[in-house]
Amino acid sequence: MPQVTHVFKTYFPETSGGLEEAIRQCAVHAAAKGFTVKVVSVGPADYTVTSPEGICTQFYKKTWDFFSNPFSVSFARAFSDISRHTDLLHFHFPWPTAEMLALVHAQKTPSLVTFHCDIHRMPALKTLYLPFVRRFLHKMDCICVTSWQLFYNTPYLAPFAHKIREIPLFMNEQRFAGLGPVDPALAASAGKKPFALFVGVLRWYKGLDILLDAAKTTHGDIRIAGTGPLLDKLAARIRNENLTNVHLMGFQSDADLAWLIQNARMVVLPSITAAEAFGQVLLEGLYFQKPLVSTSLGTGTSVVNRHGYTGLVVPPGCSRSLTLAMNTLFSDNALCKRFSQNAQHHYAAHFTPAAQGQKYLEIYRSLLN
Repeated sequence: MPQVTHVFKTYFPETSGGLEEAIRQCAVHAAAKGFTVKVVSVGPADYTVTSPEGICTQFYKKTWDFFSNPFSVSFARAFSDISRHTDLLHFHFPWPTAEMLALVHAQKTPSLVTFHCDIHRMPALKTLYLPFVRRFLHKMDCICVTSWQLFYNTPYLAPFAHKIREIPLFMNEQRFAGLGPVDPALAASAGKKPFALFVGVLRWYKGLDILLDAAKTTHGDIRIAGTGPLLDKLAARIRNENLTNVHLMGFQSDADLAWLIQNARMVVLPSITAAEAFGQVLLEGLYFQKPLVSTSLGTGTSVVNRHGYTGLVVPPGCSRSLTLAMNTLFSDNALCKRFSQNAQHHYAAHFTPAAQGQKYLEIYRSLLN
């Protein structure tokens, strides 16, 4: 069986986020269709772990981390062997360490990259790095973007239009099948106030300060599921500003996450920059037929959440608009029902493994041939 090796800086079980979930969906779908799939990443030590789905992940010990770019000496030393002992390399951008290694090694392994998002912080460093990004993209046999919006809003992708493919993220529905019991304390909260649900890593671009501002005049609760760098800051704001309707839930198991989405009034993603290139949680909201509230970023978020069809799309960074959207869905049962029905159709038509995962398999087979 041909082997596909995914390359990215973080992965389960060391980290948990939307991009990790996107890689897992690709890996599981390919494995189910006859490919051997491996993931290489960095972690606190050199070790290997195999997931229940049969995906082998090789972690290389992180030597240092520079502006969210982890570097591993052991990974750098192993890269040539990694390239030789796989049939196909599938990079996930951005990770400058891997991109530079791909440039300095003369590997002939067929390669593609999923371009998840542009670099949105440290503009001076981005300017210095862009020439290397262009060389890396030139070296790739295929470049996949998660939406045409992302392509149109990333000018340096234009010269590579001939090898661009749009493949939105998709759901592995087996993830939510056969789950264990829900936390009894969580289930006991079912009868409390209706709530809007945020799920994700608590990072700078997620718009969580805007969500807390909006909470002050929102006619329902807000539950925030996840952990990350902003956890302590958010907890302090909630405490100091007496935001009694906002609840930090911490990391949630798949069983508890499924319960939260199923019982939420809506799923909300208030991100403020195009660093939010797609929004995996929006897919999960569609899958469970929930109305969505998101922001207009010129990325795939507005492909998943179609304004007035599956939910409401508001300007980024505007707490007043966010409050209005959430209050509309808290109060309008008929609108919520319509959005829920449309979410089911939108998901089935565009975001299943059959709809999108097959596109990756076609690329894999084409490059291997």
